[in-house]
Amino acid sequence: MIYRKARTNLSKTLSQIELDKATSDDYVKCILADPQIAAYIVQALVKEFNDMEIEDIIPCIGEATVTLSQPERLGVKISNVDNESIDEEDGKIIYDIKFPLYYNGKEKEFIINVEAQKSTKKSKLGYKLENRIAYYMGRMISAQKGTEFVNSNYDNRKSIYTIWICMDTKQKDDSIIEFGMKSNLLYGSIREIPQIDLINGALINIRTRETKNKNISKNKLIAMLEELFSRSELIDKKRTLEEEYGLKMSVELEGRMNEMCNVSDYWEEVALEEGKELGEEIGENKKLISMVIKKIKKNKSVNEISDDLEEKVDTILPIYKTALSMKPDYDVDKIYSALNLSLKQNKTT
Repeated sequence: MIYRKARTNLSKTLSQIELDKATSDDYVKCILADPQIAAYIVQALVKEFNDMEIEDIIPCIGEATVTLSQPERLGVKISNVDNESIDEEDGKIIYDIKFPLYYNGKEKEFIINVEAQKSTKKSKLGYKLENRIAYYMGRMISAQKGTEFVNSNYDNRKSIYTIWICMDTKQKDDSIIEFGMKSNLLYGSIREIPQIDLINGALINIRTRETKNKNISKNKLIAMLEELFSRSELIDKKRTLEEEYGLKMSVELEGRMNEMCNVSDYWEEVALEEGKELGEEIGENKKLISMVIKKIKKNKSVNEISDDLEEKVDTILPIYKTALSMKPDYDVDKIYSALNLSLKQNKTT
């Protein structure tokens, strides 16, 4: 594995908390670049490898280049790699992980980029993540001129995949989204429609997971990644990854996993974010209850309230019934608590 240092503001003096966060991010990158983890990602997303076993994919993966913010804290040797992604301020991009992938010997070669992304939210990023993914797809193609092909030898381009693993997914939203170019025939008839299948992207939404009440994804890749980055004790995590997913715990991989959990307050960040989202959800629910109460006081029916508030009758009806049961004491907090208790009881029956 080749390590290089990112030339960003992280090179400047940072607080201890910021250093720990940056170091934790570096450990995540090293874990994702492990050949076994990379093979799982390749198997799921690169169609040529869908039917291959993980152990057969690993030899097809070339040496990965990993860009680290604080490599000195990981104790790794830095290499000066000739890479176009040196400084974002120059209009260039910094890849987290990049490696060549070979199919059927070296008959076909792919260029794979894997990015670890904590958030997909525009409010945090300042842009839509899918637009950044599209930019990476374009840059990975344009960067090949002069390196993979010269002049007009466009047939020598290599297929690219930019794969983004996002870790702020809600409990029911684990998913994999593919991006690419699709050809459509707008007019006429033709025996075969040319396809541009060399440009590919994917967004993998994984959930952060507590050790209790595990909700295991039905998708094997997501389930493996969620276990890899879960809050489980290391000994339990190792056992699951070995027994359920066939991973071999090398000294390096096990060490990276352990240090990732020890060095950062990442999980506290997740807990705070989840608490914030929960608080916002509670606030919105109580606001709706308050509006329903106002309509009830005007003697409006369920259907009328539903129309006025542009909410489904099924949403309004339980609030309506619970509020009426407490008439004339329309206490928003009590109504919310009663509705919440009723929902929990329904889930257990």
